[in-house]
Amino acid sequence: MTTPALIRAGVPLPGGRLVEIARDAGLPVLFSANAFMRRDPSGEISSVRMADRGLFGGLDAALDSAGFVAAARYLGYPWSIEQYLNLVDSYDWSWYASMDHCVEPEIAGDKAGVMFRVAETVRMFRELRRAAADRGLGAPMPVLQGWTPSQYVWCADRMPLLEWPELIGIGSMCRRNLHGEIGVFAVIDALDKILPPHTRFHLFGVKGKSLEHLGQHPRIASIDSMGWDFAARKDHPTGRNMELRGQYMLNWVERNRAAAAGAQVSHTPSLLPVKAETVDERTGAWLDLVTSNEICGPDARWHAMHDIGQHDFLEEGDEGEDEERCGMGMA
Repeated sequence: MTTPALIRAGVPLPGGRLVEIARDAGLPVLFSANAFMRRDPSGEISSVRMADRGLFGGLDAALDSAGFVAAARYLGYPWSIEQYLNLVDSYDWSWYASMDHCVEPEIAGDKAGVMFRVAETVRMFRELRRAAADRGLGAPMPVLQGWTPSQYVWCADRMPLLEWPELIGIGSMCRRNLHGEIGVFAVIDALDKILPPHTRFHLFGVKGKSLEHLGQHPRIASIDSMGWDFAARKDHPTGRNMELRGQYMLNWVERNRAAAAGAQVSHTPSLLPVKAETVDERTGAWLDLVTSNEICGPDARWHAMHDIGQHDFLEEGDEGEDEERCGMGMA
């Protein structure tokens, strides 16, 4: 029998009573790097708060690079690779995620935006892994990105890995449906056909109710969610304290563990292979420069727009889009 997926509770604060409650209950948790970043009055990152080893006390904690928050709130990572690795070095994390670039429609906008962000995800994994090795740290957990199954396959094909690790992350999952051409199952089925059998997946932000379908999937090792805190805020717009929030967290984990371990809704995987996303030759050349770390994704997209012609490069209706450049927030 397949071991049910591990349920990681997202913890929004880097310390305090919520961490104590999770630690005392033995909960596996996930922290966002954003929670540890200190800012000056102008909003710039001034320092990184280190994990409190005494407070954590052996807590099974993983670290997310906070790619969606970085894109949605700051238009790119406001912290550097070195700042992120300072945080990584402050605790014995179960794993830490690579600094990926999410591709939800409100972030990427069009196919070109998706593909250059996917390419930047590959580039940043290469950069972060090198910087971690220079400091004697273990490699980050690779994160695959895409919006369609073929884009995830494209990302996997270009990851600079001689051997695939036991765990990888699958990003841009948060508000995705289970079924359909771009559903969770379609993505998992596509990757299942091309990745070695030992490699399993962590799904970032998957809906808790999906665990009746996904909890015992042989590829899925773990999921995380902050859904419990959203529920607490919705049920108690005012008067929330840490004890109440902690109880919501404990109840959420208990419910989702039961769903993952319970009877599963069957799913018949597609038998058809999925080919990697296709792009025109000139765009492909720019994407290759990104994945080989000769240029960053935002700069490559800007140059590609002018090389190919902005009208032809962008989809109709997106002519006014101006992607952020590497010197303006992107790592």
